[in-house]
Amino acid sequence: PCMDIQKMAVEEINAKGGILGRPVVYKVQDGKGDTSLSVEALRKLVIEDKAIMVSVEGRTEICLAVQEASASLVKEYPHVLVFNGPMGAELTARIIDQAPKYDHCFRSFDPEPGRYSQMKYFFSHVFPQVYKARKLALLWEDLAWTTEWRKGISYLNLPTWEKLAQDCGIQVVYSKAVKPRGTMYFPIFQQIAAAKADIIFYVSSWFTDTESFTKQWADSAAKDIPPFLYGGVSQTNAFWQMTGGKALGIISEYTDFIDLPVTPYTVPLVKKARERNIPMQEHVHLAYADIYHFKDAVEKAKGINDLNKLIKAMEEVVTPYSLGKLKYETQKIKPFYRSMMRVLPTDPYKSYKGYFHQVNVQYQQNGKVVYLNEGCPENEPLLRKYLHPELYKKPAELRKGL
Repeated sequence: PCMDIQKMAVEEINAKGGILGRPVVYKVQDGKGDTSLSVEALRKLVIEDKAIMVSVEGRTEICLAVQEASASLVKEYPHVLVFNGPMGAELTARIIDQAPKYDHCFRSFDPEPGRYSQMKYFFSHVFPQVYKARKLALLWEDLAWTTEWRKGISYLNLPTWEKLAQDCGIQVVYSKAVKPRGTMYFPIFQQIAAAKADIIFYVSSWFTDTESFTKQWADSAAKDIPPFLYGGVSQTNAFWQMTGGKALGIISEYTDFIDLPVTPYTVPLVKKARERNIPMQEHVHLAYADIYHFKDAVEKAKGINDLNKLIKAMEEVVTPYSLGKLKYETQKIKPFYRSMMRVLPTDPYKSYKGYFHQVNVQYQQNGKVVYLNEGCPENEPLLRKYLHPELYKKPAELRKGL
C-alpha cells in the first residue's frame, strides 16, 4: 500500500506542474521482504535510476542493511534515504555515533523510546478508566523492534513496559513473545484465561497475522477478554471483512479515518485511497506525507544539485498531513534525532501536541468502528468531540446484541 499511495502522491504533484516545474519520476523496486533483494533494489534505484530520494519500507533488519549500502554509495550517487515504518533505535542512533556516514538518512516514524508517552497514558488512564482493565496479558511480536520494550532502555533510563504497567497500578499476569505468523494461539488463550487477565495487549505490527489471531480468539477460552491490537491490518477498514466478523469486541489503534477529520487533509485522503483500495495504516499515511515533505524540502533548497542544502531543508520543513505534522527532530539526542517528531527527546513521557495523532477504536456490531480515545493526553483535547469512551463494551455484552 505504501507504493500505491506514493504513486498517487506523485501523480497529484505532477498534475499540478511537478516540483519547481519539473515532473517527478516514481520508480518501484520490490524487495519482497527479503534483505538481500532490498539491498539490490537500493543499488539499482541509486546507480541506474539516479534516484535523489529513496523511500524504504521494511523491518528494522532490512532497513539497517539498506542503510549500509546507501552510505557506501551516497558520495558518488547523492541521495537522501527515508525509512518508512521501522522502529529500531539503531537506525537513527548511528547517525550521531558514526557521523557523517549516515547524514543523508531520515526516519519517517518514531524509534522505540517514542512510545513511552503513549504507554504511560494507556497504563495509567486508558486501560483502567476506559477499558476497566487492571490485569494485563502481554503478547509480543518476537522481532527486533519489541526488544527494547521487553528489556528496558537503560541509556534513557526507561523501564520495561511490564515495569511501567506495574508502576501505573496494572498487574501483569501473563507475558509471552510469539512468532508473528503461523502461531497456534489456542493454548496461549487457555493460559491467559487461567491467569484471569481482563485485557490482552498484543504488541503487533503490519507483519503480524492479526486476522488468524482474531479468528482463534473469538472461539477460544479467552473470548470474553478483549484484545488490544497495537498494529497491523486492524488499523484499517478492511479488517472486519478479513476476519469474517470475528473482530467483534477487538480494540485497535486505527487510522482509516473516513469520517474523523484529524486534520483538513485526513478525510479527503482516506476517501481517495478507498477508491483505489489502498488500506490506510499509519505508515501508509506517512508514506504519502514523505513525498510532499520531499517536495517541500526541494522547493526550500531551490533544487536537488546541492545534497547538503537538501538535507538541511529536509530537517527544517514542516509538512502538515493527514495524521498531524511531519517534521524531523533536530535535537541531537539518540535515537530521536532525524526521526519524526513525536515525543520530547529530553522527556519521552511527554508528546509534542498535534504532531502525530493515533486513535483507539473498538469493533462493534456489523463492523461499526467506535472511536474511544487518543494516543496521548496532549492530543486528547484536539479530538475530544469525536471520541466516545463511554461507548466501550465488553465482548460478551456485544455478543448479546447480535
